[in-house]
Amino acid sequence: MKKKQNKLIALAIAGIVSNGVFAQSNATIFGVVDLSVESGKYSDSAGTLTRMASGGNLVSRIGFRGSEDMGGGLSANFLLEAQPSPDNGAQAITSQFWNRSATVGLSSTSWGSVNLGRQYTPWFSAVSDVDPFYGAGLATYYAMVFGDTRMNNSIRWDSPSMNGLSAAVMFGLGQDGDATGIEGTTATTKKLGKEGGVKLSYANGPIRANYGYDTQTTAVSPDVDTKRNQLNGSYDFKVVKLGLNWNSNKKSDNTLDDRAWSVTVVVPVFGTDLFKSGYTRLHDKVTANKDARLIAIGYEHPLSKRTNLYANYAKINNDQAASKTLNGGVAVVQGFDPSALQVGIRHLF
Repeated sequence: MKKKQNKLIALAIAGIVSNGVFAQSNATIFGVVDLSVESGKYSDSAGTLTRMASGGNLVSRIGFRGSEDMGGGLSANFLLEAQPSPDNGAQAITSQFWNRSATVGLSSTSWGSVNLGRQYTPWFSAVSDVDPFYGAGLATYYAMVFGDTRMNNSIRWDSPSMNGLSAAVMFGLGQDGDATGIEGTTATTKKLGKEGGVKLSYANGPIRANYGYDTQTTAVSPDVDTKRNQLNGSYDFKVVKLGLNWNSNKKSDNTLDDRAWSVTVVVPVFGTDLFKSGYTRLHDKVTANKDARLIAIGYEHPLSKRTNLYANYAKINNDQAASKTLNGGVAVVQGFDPSALQVGIRHLF
C-alpha cells in the first residue's frame, strides 16, 4: 500500500513538472532574405553601376531567439543575429559573425527588460521608429543622419509601456569592455568608445513620437565626444501618414556640427500597397557649401504576409563641398549628385 502511495505521489509530481511548474525554455529561428537589382550613378567617370544588392527593403538577417518563463512575470531571454549577404553568400561583416545583435537578459511584466551585449542604441531606435523606409535601402533618410546603430559591450534597460509612454537607457563599456582589449591598454585610452544613450517614446493610436540621445567618446588625448539628438513624430490619418524628423550631430572639437530635418509621406493604395516619399535637408554649420538634400520615393506590394515586392528611387543633391552618398551606396566625390533605382523582393521567415 505504501509503495502504491509513493508511486502515485511520484506520478503526480511528474505531471506537475510536465505542466510547467518548472520553467521550460523555447527557441525560434527567424530571418529576412532581401535582394534587389540596383542601377545607380555614383560618379561621372564610372558611369552607371548595375549590381545586385541586399537590404533594399529590410536588411537580410538570420537569427535565434528564445526565452524561459521563470514565473511571477519574470523571464530570461537571448538573441543572436547575423547578417548574411544573399547576393554572394558571404557574411556582411567578416570580423563579427553576430554583427547585428547578440544579447542575453531578463524581462519582467512590471519593470521592463534589461539586456547585455551588442544591441541597438536608443538613438537609432528613435531614428528608425517612424522611418517609412525602415532604416534600410537607398531611400532612407538614415544616410543623411548616419550615427551609431549598435553598441558593443552595452547594458540597456527598456521600460514597459505606460499609457503609451516608454523609455530606454543604455550604457556601453567601450573598447575595454572586450576581454581581448584590456591587456596592454594605456590609461589614456580606457574610455575610448564609452557610450551612453536614452530614448523617450509615445505611441498611442495614430500618434508616434520619439526623442533619442547618444553620446560617445570617439577619440582620446585630446578627448573628443560625439553627441547626437533625434526628435521625430508621425500621425496616421489613414488616407495618409505624415512624419517629421529633426537630428543634430556634433563633435566637441567642433570638426562636426550639422542639422538635418526631413518630412515623409506614406499613402496606402489599392488596399494593401504603400506609396512612400521623403525629403531630407542637411545643413553643415562648420563648412560652407557642404549642405545636401535627399529626395526619395518608394513602393511596396505585398504578395503575402511574408513576401513583398518593392521599388525605391533616391537622389542626393550635394553642394560643392559635400559628398553625401545614398545608404549602402558607393562613395562619391565632392559636389557629385548620386542617384539610383532598385527593384527587389523581400521574404520573412
